[in-house]
Amino acid sequence: MIDNYSFNEHHKRFEPYETKCTYCGENHMKTMNDCYFVPLFVTNDRTNIVVYRSVKYSKILIGIPRCSSCKAIHEQSASKSQWITAGLVILAISLLAYNFMLLSPFVVVGGFFALIFGAIYGSKKMTESFVVGHDIYTLQDGAETNEVVRDLIVAGWSFTQPSA
Repeated sequence: MIDNYSFNEHHKRFEPYETKCTYCGENHMKTMNDCYFVPLFVTNDRTNIVVYRSVKYSKILIGIPRCSSCKAIHEQSASKSQWITAGLVILAISLLAYNFMLLSPFVVVGGFFALIFGAIYGSKKMTESFVVGHDIYTLQDGAETNEVVRDLIVAGWSFTQPSA
């Protein structure tokens, strides 16, 4: 299943032999640091006792070939969306603080929780839209198109880290 990859002991990751970029499908990666290494998780053991919960899992990193151009687009899109989100959060906090005495405490607390959720979700979606605007796959979509990753997902591995 992982015939197209070699395991790098030093970095504890699977590195691809293939160099064609998965994200744009045109260019080739020049260095292994251009790859996106997607973490995959599988649950090894789960304990659920009335007062105690624990989960033991394994994690592997699978390299998805990516050219330096796509890497730059991914990084610039993430940075751009974080700056925009930070500006909007500062604006919203200042509006909540300015109207603190005029609003109900429930509205202020609810506003802060909505602000936190909106900032995290909004930044992620904004990054995705910036990347899609360049006609390349997002990090997640590119990883999902990789045959080895798909085989591991079918075998029980997951993109999300297990929790107790």
